[in-house]
Amino acid sequence: MQPFTLQIPTTIRFGRGVLDTVGAETKRHGGRALLVYGSGSIKKNGVYETVTASLHTAGITVTEFSGVRPNPILSHAEEGARVAREAKVDVIVAAGGGSVIDEAKGIAVGAVETGALWDFYDRKRPVTRALPVIAIQTLPASSTEVNLVSVITNDATGDKYSIRSDKIAPKVAFLDPETTTTIPIEYTAYACTDILSHMMEGYFTSSDPWAPVHDGMVEGTSRAVIDSMEMLLEDPHDIQARAAVMWAGAIAWSGLMNQGVEGARIPNHMLEHPLSGYYDVPHGAGLSIVIPAWLTFARDRHASRIVRFGREVLRIGAKFTGKNQRAQVDLVIETLVEWYRKIGTPTSFAEAHLSNLDFDAMTDQAHRLSKMWGVNYTEEEIRAVYALC
Repeated sequence: MQPFTLQIPTTIRFGRGVLDTVGAETKRHGGRALLVYGSGSIKKNGVYETVTASLHTAGITVTEFSGVRPNPILSHAEEGARVAREAKVDVIVAAGGGSVIDEAKGIAVGAVETGALWDFYDRKRPVTRALPVIAIQTLPASSTEVNLVSVITNDATGDKYSIRSDKIAPKVAFLDPETTTTIPIEYTAYACTDILSHMMEGYFTSSDPWAPVHDGMVEGTSRAVIDSMEMLLEDPHDIQARAAVMWAGAIAWSGLMNQGVEGARIPNHMLEHPLSGYYDVPHGAGLSIVIPAWLTFARDRHASRIVRFGREVLRIGAKFTGKNQRAQVDLVIETLVEWYRKIGTPTSFAEAHLSNLDFDAMTDQAHRLSKMWGVNYTEEEIRAVYALC
């Protein structure tokens, strides 16, 4: 294992009824809160009523800021920061999916930092301070409720970049699986695809010859996500499956899964960001498009890891008998594509009804991310993967 530093400073409150304590936990950080949410789904599933009642009972003055998009945009975050400053809030309460929490983190920075908010996402300036964030996760996928990352799209340029700072890690994350039972199965599938990708990427790209702890965590949690998604296809209200997905969603990108693993990188997120940044593709859908193409592109480089994934996670080892490694890799890719289609996520640009894509712009953004994240792909390699999509 390689040396590492892991920081997960967020207190996690998991289970039925935990939202009743949002007010008391928020009060620890101030008496004036900005409540950030999306298009209003929290008003349909009961989260809004429960959270606002808890905040008011705790004596907290609440200013609301709604309208966060599924792919959050910079201009809306800037407006939220302005509202937060004018209301002189002490704390940001984010109620919704990963997009809401990501934008709330940006608002927390913009409310107290001077200058252009985008400078922090563009890595021109480090985050030195931010308002405290309370996260109420209702669409588990990104682990943003417990991690140090905020992702946002600059709607003026289409660039989708991120901040990474311990200053924006939520103080408390509330995870009640009951709040997820009304998520449409389509978006549940996108979420599960995202959760899996957070574990798969480091697993596939690892060059560590022996990483039993990492491999065991990834394989076990990935199987849990796949099995839970299968259960939810049968019964979208299965609370045990919803709970498993919610917990997997929190830990998959918390930093826990890839620590100490040599060579772990995230090329698929690098390739996907231009899709959701330029074309507003749901992030999980974009991942199910690029992952099979990337596996095909990288199958010789990561063959043994791909075969292991097929054996330990997809559980198709019996089908490997009599096949050489190349054929085994191809079978893993085919099986993963079949599963994506089964759960309803696209596996190509055509299946997502995407046409007239600007490959020059996509390649340019992905290449900038490659250098920023240390993935180190050339423009030619990035184009080659997009050609396979």
